[in-house]
Amino acid sequence: MKRFSSLRTLFVAPIVLIGLGAPAASAGQNECAGRAADIIRRAYPSATNADDGTLLFEGATITLPKDDSVDGDPHAVICRVWPAQPQLMLIAVPLMTEQSDSENEGDIELLVADSTNLKIMQRLRLDGFMSDDAVRVRSVAFDTARYQLAPGKTAFGLRVSLEGSSRANPFGETTLWLFSIEGDQLNPVLDNIVVGEIHGEWDTVCAGEFSETTRTLSMVPSAKAAVADIVVTEKTTTSVDTVGTDNSCNSEDKTTIDKHRLQYDGSGYGVPKDLKRVE
Repeated sequence: MKRFSSLRTLFVAPIVLIGLGAPAASAGQNECAGRAADIIRRAYPSATNADDGTLLFEGATITLPKDDSVDGDPHAVICRVWPAQPQLMLIAVPLMTEQSDSENEGDIELLVADSTNLKIMQRLRLDGFMSDDAVRVRSVAFDTARYQLAPGKTAFGLRVSLEGSSRANPFGETTLWLFSIEGDQLNPVLDNIVVGEIHGEWDTVCAGEFSETTRTLSMVPSAKAAVADIVVTEKTTTSVDTVGTDNSCNSEDKTTIDKHRLQYDGSGYGVPKDLKRVE
């Protein structure tokens, strides 16, 4: 009961949902370390300077980070030295073609660079990853938990957190993608799985219903393939709040736990429709 009482408070101040579902392995620090401008110049040599300090590339705006936090501007470049392969740096570059109070449009390009000389090794552009409207992108972060697909082959993750603006119908969601390096290519291996979600409907005083779902991923040996399976453990807690006869706010909670096993099909892991983000 106490946890969902606190959850109502979170809904009143949506910004606290930014880190929803993110594990300790997600980078809270932006590790561009003052080298973001050099990285962008190497990756986009034809980019030009704009008057507001951003860079322009083929109709898209690139925003350099102003500090070392990934929880600032979600449209700014982020970097993360990959702990599994510290000789490599992971970079996410939002390429924004439209930005306004009502909607945004843009892609993300993932770059893998040499940590020392910043040479770009691999890159992959993800169309529409930064496009939003009523449900806004609140944060982008790398997830560098050890997603070991096979001996000598590890994937890294990208988490995108979104947040709604309605107080009466609060909503927050974090979605995860996994990528692996194959030669000079960067390939997606897990697509669009929701690892955290909070939503509800209430009268903004007490009465209403809330739901929180978290999903954690574990790599386990596969009985059929050389590449590991992924076990997804899903925990959902629902809370129904009602006004008591003494005008107190009473909460009744119910928690369920479920598991899903995802198998590698030769190119990636299939994600069941009910675990994916609804577009």
